[in-house]
Amino acid sequence: MNKLVCEMCQSNDMVKQDGYFVCQACGTKYTVEEAKKLMIEGTVDVSGSTVKVDNTSFVQKSLENARRAKAKEDWEECEKYYNMVEQHEPKNIEAIFFSAYGKAKMGMVDSDRFKREQKVNVLKNSISVIDDNYDNSPEKYEENKKLITDMHEYLMKMVNGNFVYNTQSNGYGVKNDSYYTINMFVALCLGWIESLENIIKVISNSKDTVYLLKFIEDCYRFCWFKSINKSYRSMYAGKINNTMFRIRELEPGYKSGENVSTKNNNNSAAIHVAIIAGLLILVTLVIGPTILDKIF
Repeated sequence: MNKLVCEMCQSNDMVKQDGYFVCQACGTKYTVEEAKKLMIEGTVDVSGSTVKVDNTSFVQKSLENARRAKAKEDWEECEKYYNMVEQHEPKNIEAIFFSAYGKAKMGMVDSDRFKREQKVNVLKNSISVIDDNYDNSPEKYEENKKLITDMHEYLMKMVNGNFVYNTQSNGYGVKNDSYYTINMFVALCLGWIESLENIIKVISNSKDTVYLLKFIEDCYRFCWFKSINKSYRSMYAGKINNTMFRIRELEPGYKSGENVSTKNNNNSAAIHVAIIAGLLILVTLVIGPTILDKIF
């Protein structure tokens, strides 16, 4: 006897309730007529010793739903539909990344930092396999470029966005646990850098890697900006400058960013000028009237 299979999640756990057939896995409801169609629809290949069902239509519908949910920032639905895609296409890097991204975004509103860490770690682990499943076919380059650009932009929105953290008062003032989440964000960026570097290695035309190098620069700048440890800041400054050198070799005249050391020196000089100007104003205000009184 044929079983009913939900077209949304492929579960066969269907129960009839109030005149509808309801999928117990995802909650999708079907009328009796729709349920009948579920038993016969789909392209079936019976040419071999096993029966294969073509799920292309289901995957495409799930992708459409997932992208729509992502655009609306409905992260629960985003995770749900991308998970469905991943079940049928385990090597789909869009589904691998954004199913975990949806989970991580939901974790940003959780006051429990350990729960945030668990969900962010899922995304970190997913990022680590993006390069393993990258399709280096020349005809896929533009599609992959668009997709990786999308991933990078969403990752930067997360690490530069707001999240829930806990505050605690002590004898020295108020502190919070945002440090832990920021450290997780730094780890995400470093994991993303590693995947991008591995993708760069398999792209034959070096000029096609420029956009990836710029994403790497973005990530190192975030790590540099957020790091409190001076030795780490120095290390990330070197990484930024080295990445910019690599970009300029392929794209001469690149000026999107500044070398961190130069920027720091300029800032330091500006601070010294401001201090000197302030002192001169103070001297003028305090000493000036006294001199004028003596003259007149």
